[in-house]
Amino acid sequence: MDRILFITPIKHLPVFYNYVYKNYEFVELADPSYYNIKDVINQYDILFCAPNHQTFVIDEELIKDSSVKYILSPSTGLNHINVDSVPIISIKNDKVIESIWSTAEHTLYLILSLVRHIKPARELHDKTLGIVGYGRLGQMVEELCSPLFKEVISVDKTKEHYDELFEKCEVLSLHVDLNPTSYQMINEEFLNKFKKNIFIVNTSRGEIVNEEDINEGLLNGRLLGYGTDVLQTEYVNEKSILESNHKVLITSHIAGVTLEAQEKAYQRVLEKI
Repeated sequence: MDRILFITPIKHLPVFYNYVYKNYEFVELADPSYYNIKDVINQYDILFCAPNHQTFVIDEELIKDSSVKYILSPSTGLNHINVDSVPIISIKNDKVIESIWSTAEHTLYLILSLVRHIKPARELHDKTLGIVGYGRLGQMVEELCSPLFKEVISVDKTKEHYDELFEKCEVLSLHVDLNPTSYQMINEEFLNKFKKNIFIVNTSRGEIVNEEDINEGLLNGRLLGYGTDVLQTEYVNEKSILESNHKVLITSHIAGVTLEAQEKAYQRVLEKI
């Protein structure tokens, strides 16, 4: 029987916990750190992690000399893992994500909270929402937000309306994967193309924005506010420059942390091995 080390909580998930209890030997490590995982990793065959429950990157040194056969992450993004020696199993491109709405709903929560958090508070009915990234999440956000906004403009590699986006957008929502072409794509040059001062919401990855440029835009009034569930310092022992800016609203990578989403994602990623 495979032995699993969970470095993300699972006791709050009754269906998934019962499934694991019946089929595996496992330990749920409380308050995991890089070093206490290192101390016990050689006792397990599977490492199960989630990006919102760690403050470090899982790397080759961590699993060195262990018997870990798989690393499982119930997520679509994998910037919390930097390992090539064993398979990494996630839910990226899996059909299960089509039934998971939590990140899209959290995006709407951040939009509503941000426009009320920044004084003076704003209404949305006469505003234009811009969505960068028109995959599953971009389409879900468009569906949720269309009744609230005057207009929604969605762009990505296959749906190019950037000129219209830069001309009309007043609230910008980011839904792109982290890859070499998207790294810090939201920077001073990109932001200066907008004709209006805008709010930005990011539920993708912290690294797709240049936080120095975001902060400067907020200070000089070019940006009205920034709401984010992710920071580029998330997995390093540094404080983000945005944490001290009163025009920033931060949630701690919890967009996908709903009971329904976790039950589906955790179950599916374990089934895939």
